[in-house]
Amino acid sequence: MIGAALAITLIVAASIGVARDRSGDDVETTADEGVVDVDIVASQQNPNPESLDELIAGLQTRLAGIPNDHTAWAALGLAYVQQAKATANPAFYPRADGALAESIALDADSNFLAYAGRSALASARHDFAAAKEHAEAGLAINAFSAPLHGALGDAELQLGNYDGAIEAVGRMSELRPDTASFARESYLWELRGNVDLATRFMESAREAAPTPADEAFAVFHLGELAFDQGDPTTALDLYNVAQSLVPGDPASLAGKAKAEAALGQVETALDHYARVVTIAPEPAYVTAYAELLDSLGRDDAAAEQYAVVAATEALFAENGVAPDAGPLLFLAEHGDPAAALAGAEAAIAERPFLAMYDAYAWALHKNGRHDEALVAIDEALALGTRNASYLYHSGMIKHALGDMPGAVADLTAALETNPHFDPLAAPIASETLAELVEQGVGS
Repeated sequence: MIGAALAITLIVAASIGVARDRSGDDVETTADEGVVDVDIVASQQNPNPESLDELIAGLQTRLAGIPNDHTAWAALGLAYVQQAKATANPAFYPRADGALAESIALDADSNFLAYAGRSALASARHDFAAAKEHAEAGLAINAFSAPLHGALGDAELQLGNYDGAIEAVGRMSELRPDTASFARESYLWELRGNVDLATRFMESAREAAPTPADEAFAVFHLGELAFDQGDPTTALDLYNVAQSLVPGDPASLAGKAKAEAALGQVETALDHYARVVTIAPEPAYVTAYAELLDSLGRDDAAAEQYAVVAATEALFAENGVAPDAGPLLFLAEHGDPAAALAGAEAAIAERPFLAMYDAYAWALHKNGRHDEALVAIDEALALGTRNASYLYHSGMIKHALGDMPGAVADLTAALETNPHFDPLAAPIASETLAELVEQGVGS
């Protein structure tokens, strides 16, 4: 998710030394300027764990000598959140919680950075109601904090309050038109189906990038926009550029693997996926690797990776992370459809976002509740999002309901949007569509 990554890194940037208020004024903090150099970490959207280790060690050293430095405690909490993201290790979240609680205990009245940290932590755990509450608490202290407006926008988006998200991100852009705000603007336009505007805003994010890591982040997302609209060749070129900017970056390396598979470079793709899951065993990367293996008939190797996904998701749950849409889709497709539906029913009540409606629809469909699934998938597509997976799900749900013309329309749209959208589902979409056309449906 674009917003969460940007929220964390930009808040860390403001957490040491003199923080610049987004009104343009300098706001003194309790930390001495330059005590810990966080420039590298703060600039990276997918930071290198070693840099974070150095930041965390420096903050711990400072706090050993000055234990009442609430700003350093807030920065430490944020660094732990970022380390959890960089390493796909949710064990850092309880540490973040403790550091941020200590910061708030030292100063609850003017400590907007700690509230920003709490918002970032809540978002990382997919508790977006709490993320919104903490962002609003921080904004009550400092209404000119662009990162806090961004954090509020992220929470509003996941809570299904799209107008609120647009307003918050617009305010962020007014206060600081930079890589973070442009990337959020891009995502909002993508969700509304305007890929051209989404691309233009992400290109602006790239142009505004102050460091190679920021540029790599924007270039990666340009690659995602290209791939999601069925252009793996352009996407691969962009992922390669991102890799040249930040060698070994897991996101762009996974993108390379995805694009290579779409272009028929299967063994190279498998090699790159194997490398990605070693660097960062993020469930989304491991699932993509497993599904490619599965699509190739390499059942034993796929089963090993599916087991890794299940074990990793259990670890996230143990550390207070609520299920995202991806794990629920994984359960519905590869694990336990009944458990997927139970999880989706709970999640949609707390997080009525487009992606969650898609997961809810698919879980309903897999449990034979096709009428309800149709209502849910219509919600997922309500903003006009051009997402091949959503359209595929809609087509298969309509097929189950006997709406064959509707199924043809949606499956055709899915494959026209991106014929490479999923190594397992795309062939099913093609085969189902071919059967329907052969039967004369849609002619």
